[in-house]
Amino acid sequence: MNKKDAYLEKAQATLEELTAKVDLLKAKLKGQAADQKIEAHEQIEKLEKTMEDAKSHLADIRKSTEEGWKGLSGRFDELTNNLSESIKKLLKK
Repeated sequence: MNKKDAYLEKAQATLEELTAKVDLLKAKLKGQAADQKIEAHEQIEKLEKTMEDAKSHLADIRKSTEEGWKGLSGRFDELTNNLSESIKKLLKK
């Protein structure tokens, strides 16, 4: 397995983990008061938009050349790190 394939495998696993955490946030919302739900839904919508951006970026990495993917991976890593931190903050509420 080359470095690009290994990166793609890890990146896909990261997205799957983050998707599961967003689903957990949605489940957690069911027990909250209405005003908290509105705010949380807005935050989840932002997370889902960023998740879609990350998925799109991952698709670009998949299409890239063996030499070109490294230049694209930084933005994907930034997106997933931001997602992870945002999800952690929301789960603590």
